[in-house]
Amino acid sequence: MPLLLVAATTTVASTDRFLDFSYKWSAEAAAVAVLDRRLRADSVHQRSRYGAMARQGYADRRKRKLEWPAPYAFDRSWTTAGTGARLLSLSSFTYTFTGGAHGISSTGSLLWDRRRGREITLDTLLQRSGWWDGAIRKPFCILLDRERTKRREMPVKRSDLFGGCPPLKDVNLALGDTNRNRPFDHLLVTADPYVAGPSAEGRYDIRLPLTAAMLARLKLEYRGSFEAQPPVQ
Repeated sequence: MPLLLVAATTTVASTDRFLDFSYKWSAEAAAVAVLDRRLRADSVHQRSRYGAMARQGYADRRKRKLEWPAPYAFDRSWTTAGTGARLLSLSSFTYTFTGGAHGISSTGSLLWDRRRGREITLDTLLQRSGWWDGAIRKPFCILLDRERTKRREMPVKRSDLFGGCPPLKDVNLALGDTNRNRPFDHLLVTADPYVAGPSAEGRYDIRLPLTAAMLARLKLEYRGSFEAQPPVQ
């Protein structure tokens, strides 16, 4: 079937017997020409990739004389987590289904520097690489355990399969603006299913305040894009 393009939040979508496909990105992302082209190209790539996988899966099932129970699925949405005069922070949620018992979901992030005209990392913002690692991990582990205790209705035990606090390399980090007044004020730390808990617990989205101590470690050119918040108690 032909692709369906919808204005505002840009949506690229198609459905046939093999694949349900959807790829979206926010109006703020679409307003950056280079970024818009990049996301559009990724949508083409993912549709081609998963379409080929679906057709191969269909052919394999035909050979084994098995029914085709449901089409494969790919759904990715890029939403604006925060935006200012210089920085644009995007968060992504991706769901894929390629047969089997259930689909797989994952999160991602993208930080765009309008002045530089390219994607940057959190370390690009800092005077020294890794300066936020300690400031992120301790409060993240505290808030994660609080949330896991609520969901499990029992204290978290370090000896449990999902009792430890995952390392930062296993979680997703995205800058956010809670009150939508443009300066960034928090960091969203997301642990996908199986990272901090079993699939049944879903993903964990932990909002960490950006404290004055953290902002003091930013390069001077970026400090105007942030506002300090009280630390986690």
